[in-house]
Order: sequence, then structure tokens, then C-alpha cells
Amino acid sequence: MGVIQRSEDGSPHESGSVPQTVTFLATAHLCGELRLLPRLFTLIHRERCSAQGPVVLLDLGDTCAVQSWVCRATLGRAPFLVLDSMGYDGALIGGPEQAPIPPSSLRLLVGQMIMPVIIWNRPRTLTKRGVTFTVAPGNAVAPPELPALVVDRSTDALPSPGSSPPVLGDVTQGCLLRVDVAWPAWTVREAQLLAVGDEMPPDPTIAAIVTLVEEEARQLAQSQGGSDDTE
Repeated sequence: MGVIQRSEDGSPHESGSVPQTVTFLATAHLCGELRLLPRLFTLIHRERCSAQGPVVLLDLGDTCAVQSWVCRATLGRAPFLVLDSMGYDGALIGGPEQAPIPPSSLRLLVGQMIMPVIIWNRPRTLTKRGVTFTVAPGNAVAPPELPALVVDRSTDALPSPGSSPPVLGDVTQGCLLRVDVAWPAWTVREAQLLAVGDEMPPDPTIAAIVTLVEEEARQLAQSQGGSDDTE
């Protein structure tokens, strides 16, 4: 038996072993509410640590909203910078809400992050600990040579055990979708929708990052001659 190690996302794995389960964690509808993220990260960390193989963390969209002052001040960048610090493996932009980030702001954002940006209706190939697959959001068509992870935000139904390809549906704000997928069979083992409980403590590191990002957004708003309109 190999040595049990922990990957950079905190999940355990056996050195030299082939994973038998890939765990997908997904969020959506942040709508610029950065204060939700420290407690959400506590839940994410718990689920990462309980996984038995690679963990892929995705945000499925509606990340910013025009009514959010921090999104207006940063032209949509602020929430994605926090998600990047939380170790997300990808974030979708330009989904059903039709609230795209301006091209100049998107280029700046991509240059600031490690996290890949996934454009709605375009396939994007990702690899996590030797498992390569294609994220197919909306109408995107995945190449046949790779397993596909379908993103369908028109439904909030959980994927059924045994179904393939796995489908990530819509996720309520403040919740975390977990879908465990058998590898290499690429069939759903189990799906759960997990809520952030009131008793869940905020992660102090992510709370500090949120404070920093909000302060920078405040300074941007003031330099542009506007108001931060904080609530």
C-alpha cells in the first residue's frame, strides 16, 4: 500500500494510486455577496477533507450582479479574485444571467488569477491529479475523446446514481453541490446539496481576503469619483 498524502486542496490520496472517485463541488449565485464566502469555505474544506480522490471545485455562474457595489467598482472582478484564493478549479462567466464582464476587465482578471475562466457555451478541458475531462456548460459540445461534465443551470435536480455523463445543475446561493463520480466509469455514485449552517464558523483567512478585496474596491470607487454604496 502506498503512503497516504494530502494534495494541495487538502484531500487525502494514496501515493502512486489511481483514483476511483472524483468529487465535484459546485456553487452558484454568489451575486457579489462576498461576505458569504468565509463560512462557505469552511464547508468546502470539510467536504474536501472527506473526499476519497481528486476534488474539483467550480463556480457555475451568476457570480456578480449589477446591484452589488463591489462588482460595479471592480467591473466584475472582485468575486473571482476571492474564489481564486479559495482554490477554485474554474469559474463560469457569461451564463444565463447575461451579465458578462467587459472584455478589458476580463483580460485583466485572467492575468491576475491562477483559476481558469470558463466561458458559457464553450467547452473547457481541465485536469486534476491525472483525471482529464471537459466542462461543457450550456450548449457547449464536448469532444468525444474525453469524458464530459455537463453544466445545465436550467434545472436544480440532483443527478441520479448511475447516470452518465454527470450533470451539475443550478445551486442555491449559500449552498454547495457535491457530486461523487466513479472513475474511470464516469458514472454518478452520489449527489448531495449541502447548506451552510448558522453554526458554521467563518474561515479567518478568507474573511481577511474579503476585507482586503472590499477595501481595494472602495478605493477604486472613490478614485472614479463615485460612491461605494456599501450597505
